[in-house]
This record gives sequence, C-alpha cells and structure tokens, in this order.
Amino acid sequence: MGGFFLLRHDPAQAQKLDPGPALAHFAKVGFAQPRRLSTPIGEIFLYKKLNAEEDQAYIRDSENFCLASGSLIYREAIGRPALELLFADLTDGEVQSDRLYGNFCIILGHQGRIQVITDAIGVYPVWQARDGQVVSSSFGALLAALGRATVDPQCLYEYVFQGATYGGRSLLREIELLGPERALDAISEPGDSIDHHLARNRDNLRAYYQAIARCFGDRIDTALSGGYDSRLTLGLLREQGITPKIHVYGRDGSPDVAVAKAIAAGEGFALSHEDKSQAPRITPDRFQEVVGTNILAFQAHPSDGIFDNGSDLETRRKRCAGDELMLNGGGGEIFRNFFYLPDREFRVEELLWTFYSQFDPKLCAGPFDELRYHRNLGLKVRRVLGRPDGMLSRLDVERLYPGFRCRFWMGKNNGINNQLGWALTPFIDANVVPSALAIPLTLKTAGRFEARLIRAVDPALAAYASDYGHSFAADPPLAYRLKTQLNQMRPPWLRRLTYRLKRRDRSNWPYTLGKDYLGRVIDTDFPYMRRFFKVDEIADAEPFKRIATLEYLLQHSGAELPDVLELPEETYD
Repeated sequence: MGGFFLLRHDPAQAQKLDPGPALAHFAKVGFAQPRRLSTPIGEIFLYKKLNAEEDQAYIRDSENFCLASGSLIYREAIGRPALELLFADLTDGEVQSDRLYGNFCIILGHQGRIQVITDAIGVYPVWQARDGQVVSSSFGALLAALGRATVDPQCLYEYVFQGATYGGRSLLREIELLGPERALDAISEPGDSIDHHLARNRDNLRAYYQAIARCFGDRIDTALSGGYDSRLTLGLLREQGITPKIHVYGRDGSPDVAVAKAIAAGEGFALSHEDKSQAPRITPDRFQEVVGTNILAFQAHPSDGIFDNGSDLETRRKRCAGDELMLNGGGGEIFRNFFYLPDREFRVEELLWTFYSQFDPKLCAGPFDELRYHRNLGLKVRRVLGRPDGMLSRLDVERLYPGFRCRFWMGKNNGINNQLGWALTPFIDANVVPSALAIPLTLKTAGRFEARLIRAVDPALAAYASDYGHSFAADPPLAYRLKTQLNQMRPPWLRRLTYRLKRRDRSNWPYTLGKDYLGRVIDTDFPYMRRFFKVDEIADAEPFKRIATLEYLLQHSGAELPDVLELPEETYD
C-alpha cells in the first residue's frame, strides 16, 4: 500500500473524530479512492501506491486481517504473495525474521485488537495522534484530521538546523512517530577476522539482493555516482544478474557525473544523466501550483523544503514508473566511519558538537537558548540508546547512525518515496545493520572496509576511479588515509564552530527563493518565523528553504505557534 489512515474507536471520546478531512488530504495528494476496512474496534482506509500497477498488500479471513504499507519483502515475495506467507506464519508463530526485509508498516487485526508494527529500525515513518487513536503513514493527513495543532519550538529548530526532527517527536506537539525505541546490537564473535567480517556482511547483503532480484527482476532504477554506496548497490545487483536502469544527477563535468559516465562507457550499459538545474525556468504564476503540489507530496516539511522548480518530485515519479523499484544506496555509511570520530568514549555533548551543530546561534531571534537546545537534543540521543548517564561508548556512536540519523532523517525520504511506488534502502535493515556495527573501526575508517566489500562483490566496478581521487581496487593511498586521520583529530569543540566560520552569500541561491517567487505563496515579511530567526541575515540557502517552508505551513494550515516560544526544560525519564 502507498498509505493508510487508521481511526480507532474510543468510547472515552465524547465526540468521534471525523475522518473526512484526512481522506480529503489523501485525495489532494492524488490517491485513488481508498479501500475501507471496518472492524469493531476501528476503521482503516487503505490507499494504493500512486504509481503501482498492482498493490494488493491486504488479506483477511473471517476474524483476522493483515495489511502492509510501504515496501515489504517476505520469503522473497512482495505485495499480496508476501502478505499471504506472512499471515500464515503469523498464525503459526514462525515468522522468519531473517527473510523479512524492507521499509514498511504491518497492521494486524487479531482477537479483537489492532496491532501496528513498524520495521525493526523504523525507517518507514508512521505517525500517531490523540494517544494512538489516529495512526497514519501521512503526517499531512493527521494534521488535516486534527484541524489545529501546535508547533513544538525544540523540533522547529531541529528541522531548520538538521532537516528533520528527532527522538520520535514531530514538528507538532500533537503528532509523534511510532517505532522501535531500542538500541541496535552488534553481532560479533571474539576473534573475528577481517575475512570473517567481509564474508558475513557480504552474505547478508547477498541474501537481501537475491530477494530483491526475485521480486523485481530488471524492474529496478538506481543511481550511480562517484562514491562508495551507489557502486556497492550496482555491484550487488550485477551479482544477481540484474540489469537495472541507472541514472546520475548533477552538472555535466561534475565529479559524480564524470565517474558515472566513465563506468557506464567502460562496462557498456546505458546511463541516464539529468541536470536538475537546467530544468526549464517556471514562471512565477505557475510557482504557486508547484509549491502546493510539493507541500502535499513531501509530507509538509521535507528536508530540502518545498520551494523548488518541481524537478525533484518529477524525477521520483519517473524512477518508479511501470512498477519499478526505486533502489537507494542511502545508509551505506554503516560500513564506514560516518561521524569521523576516533575510537574512544564521548560525552553526548561532544557528539552533538561534531554533527548536530550546523547552525549559528547569532542568526536566531527571540528566546533561543543554545545550551538548552543541545540538552534537549542530547536527551533524545540518550533515550534512543538507553543511556541515562550521558556517556557514549564508541559502539553507541556507531549505533546512532542507523538508529538516530537514518531513522529520523532518512526515514522521511522513505515515506515520501513509498507513497509513489516501491522504494527500498537495503543498507539500513535489521538483517544488515547488526553485522555492520561489529566491523572494527579501523577497517571502517577511510572507507577501507566498504572498498574491500565492493571489490569482493564486483572487482570490475571496483577498478574505476572515484571522486575520492582513487579507485576501490586497493586500500586507500597513504595521502588519503592521512587526510582522514587529520579530520578525525579535529576536536568536537572545534567542529562545533566550523559552520559559523564559513562565509556565505545569497548570490548563488536558486531563483525560486527570490521575493518575486516567494511573494506568490507567502507573506515575505515572515510574520511567524521572524519570531525565531533573523530571516534577513540568513545567507545559507538550505536552512532558509526550511524556514520558508515552515512559514508556508503556518500561513496555510491548521498549525499554529504556542503561546510560549521558549524551549522546554526536559528531563530524562
């Protein structure tokens, strides 16, 4: 399914919530009429994927039912066949978790209760409101159902600074994320050799990609760039005998495009190249239509904001046309040292300084408190890991990449893509992550392990140059290893200041951020967001896009600001 809306019957509610506004929201997004499943304990509205030709991930018997939203693979089947196998195994209690893959939500009706189960890492976002009375794959549908909702100031800053909200909280106080709230464990054995790590991770990936091949064959679209993850993805597909559609985005002559074209020419496959910056300039009159479509399709507050020329949504639609799978190599940093940190313990604050300080507090207005902002974000880190003392082992830091960064940041993108069609991010999966967490940090650093993985899977692909300045046919050269080591040696307190020291201006901003365009859809005096930011002084286009997106949301929806704008003083519980 491409989406769902669940309304539980709550006898304690004096007035039953009207699902009409939520269903109207789905219709505005472009979904066809839903299938309605009525039960004694609730109503469920099921929506077919926007671009899927056949999407029947729903079955029931006389008393029970089972449905799936997103992209679920079970025992090398997808769609209704996968659900039939899963439903039978649920009845017998023998679900084969090592053959359950994907980004999904399962809803079970059994013995008079409804159970909502997300994938084990939670990278398919599912939202709930009113203490679970209303649950949906669509943030916008919940906002429509509630009618009014209040912005959470902490999450507002997180979204502007980082592109996502964290810890299960959402931009709105009345809506929160469902999903696993447990730390991921590493699977390892004493004395594991490099070859053992390599074989175990390769076997895990091979099993997943074999299931993908059985479900989709050549009906797969994936990217190729100059980095590690897209090349590993392509190699794993080629190992299964798959010839996918391959694309690259970027300006002609850019490193990603140059590397992708060299590989395509050398290996003799077709490559689709698209430079989104060269898309025809839309007129200010049409801009209102584009932004209105984006706010609906991108779940109200996407990481890149809603103010573009429409090419982002259009390319996503192309990638899943004809029931094709959008295969994304995101999350491949699980095989590398993502945070570029040395092998030691860290305080939560040091981790936040390293990666979650991409902002300049001087550009904030009103009641912003940097120390309180970091304390609140640090509490979310500690809750996800179950670490009340605030000290992080180096393995804890590695866990934060899939369980914090990917779950809350990458998950938003997965939810958007799964509305449109089939979409998977295989590297962040419960059958892949635990063994990847166990890889020694010395191997992950400078991309050594992932390079070895690529050449073990596909030596021909490994031999081509990358945009790192070397191929993956051997360990990185000494100069690159020294550069990486120097980067790791930068203390967290210094990294905290890096963003603030960079000089920026508005000369290279996209035309869609100009007042002649923004003025067609929002009040460019920013009456809401000016209470949080010195809008006129912001020279970085990325946070500005998100600030403008929030302004649009507040001016055009039932979202509103709280009476008190100060950040809350939260505690660990």
